[in-house]
Parts: sequence; C-alpha cells; structure tokens
Amino acid sequence: MPTEAEIQAALGTVIHPTYGMSLAALQMVRAIRLSPDCIEVDLVMNCPGCPAGEAALAQARRALQALLPGGGQVIMQLLPEVWHSPWEGLA
Repeated sequence: MPTEAEIQAALGTVIHPTYGMSLAALQMVRAIRLSPDCIEVDLVMNCPGCPAGEAALAQARRALQALLPGGGQVIMQLLPEVWHSPWEGLA
C-alpha cells in the first residue's frame, strides 16, 4: 500500500495545463484517504468541467493507478468548492 507521501509525490508530478504547476503545488489536493486496495483523493479545480482540469484529473488518475501495481481502485472526488490561487490577494 502506498504512503500518503508517495501519493503527494505522485500528484506533484501532475502539471495543470493552465498554470504549469503541479496539483500539489497549487494546493488543489484537499484530502487523501488510503485503504489496502484503494486511493481516494479529494480535489478542487478552478473551473469544474474545464478541459484543462479534466486533463489534469486524467493524469492524476494514471499517476495514482501506477502506485497500485497489483490493481486497485483510484477514486478522484471533485469537491463543490472552487479553487482560488494561493497567490490571490497577495500584493
């Protein structure tokens, strides 16, 4: 079973096409839950349903599935919250 650190590292390789930064760096990952045969991740996106966000989700799913070599389930839960950049409001 992968660790939370391994999952964070895998999500750190997933680059959001719009921002050129990883989902982890953009602070889009809200929660990670693990069981022996399942990785469940709660995420927020800047624009749910946006093609760039959908591409990032597909990349994330592939990266996490690679952590379950014997098979297992990856559940990506999009939260109803809309993501706002960590640098918003900084001046």
